[in-house]
Amino acid sequence: MGEAAGLQIIFWALVLLMLYTLGGYPIALRFLASFRKEAEYPPVNECPAVSFIVAAYNEEKNIAAKLDNLRRVEYPKNAVEFIIGSDGSTDATDRMVTEAATADTRIRFFRLEKRGGKIAVLHRAAAKATGSILIFTDCSVKTDAEIVPKIVACFQDPTVGLVSSRDVWVDEKSGTPLGQKEYIDYEMTIRRLESRLHSLVSASGSFFAVRKELFRPYGSDQADDFALPLQVYRQGYRVIHRDDLTGYVPMVASSGAELARRTRIIQAGIRTVLANAGLLNPFRYPVFSWQLWSHKVLKWLFPFMVAANIILAAALWSVSPVYKAIIGLYGLTAVLALLGYVAKGDGLVFKPFRTANFLLLSMTAVVTAWYRVLTGHRTVTWEPSHK
Repeated sequence: MGEAAGLQIIFWALVLLMLYTLGGYPIALRFLASFRKEAEYPPVNECPAVSFIVAAYNEEKNIAAKLDNLRRVEYPKNAVEFIIGSDGSTDATDRMVTEAATADTRIRFFRLEKRGGKIAVLHRAAAKATGSILIFTDCSVKTDAEIVPKIVACFQDPTVGLVSSRDVWVDEKSGTPLGQKEYIDYEMTIRRLESRLHSLVSASGSFFAVRKELFRPYGSDQADDFALPLQVYRQGYRVIHRDDLTGYVPMVASSGAELARRTRIIQAGIRTVLANAGLLNPFRYPVFSWQLWSHKVLKWLFPFMVAANIILAAALWSVSPVYKAIIGLYGLTAVLALLGYVAKGDGLVFKPFRTANFLLLSMTAVVTAWYRVLTGHRTVTWEPSHK
């Protein structure tokens, strides 16, 4: 076999792997999940104690609306508590929560005098919680009033250890869902199929619920909505997705803010996988390891696949016009991505620009996250995203 033939085999193998990463995995999931019946969780009369947990740092712009949203929860008042933990906030957050707690005994507040990061707040709050079900939710996220009975119904299944919600990204100004968040729809579809087939590999960061008995401390540089599902699965329980549990997540204001947010999330995700590397073993966890490799790890390797593919196409430039065309296609995608950065609007004509721009932004975040992980950079504390 000549050198060119060997390079072509590697090139097309990479193409197939990239296509699998982007579209093959959800297709395979859909096929396999079609053999499983959709689980049903009918309403129940029991009202076990539940604890909402919110970590806050300088959230004076969001905390009043969050507390109002929590107080609207339809559940017996003697069976629910709202634990707000402040990570050394320096604005009016602490005062606002303290005042609210004097008027509503369901609200419990504590403060970390020295900043310890979101995970430190969550660990402290979980230790203080009296509920048998812990519901973690972000300060900027809104939920529907009837979520708790739906969550409780899921936990009547003794195999379920964690319940994840559906994210809906909204325009904060109008409060209506944004049409251009194709990626979120894509991600929710994958989670729905993973849940039906076997178990989720990660939960929605907007809000999720876990049995308190399954909660275990994890690294402060890990992702809570990823580390906890992996913990739960390792203890022999399933992680499920519920479409009727909706978290309304406000949009991040700029591409720069979104890049920083995604970099932080991916960095924490990589560290979470490294801390749970045993779950990647296909001999011990055949289905779950396949899901974890496909849903997370291959996506985090995608930019390097693209780079290798471009290098191989350049090396094969003189072999066939196909490789010239492929390099041209990569160039066109880069131009679309740059135009997508300045393109305005939500119409169909803008979709290729937005998609290319999002792909470039995502790959930039992945490369930056890997650099930070490999150079020992650790992110523990956080700043609220400017919505």
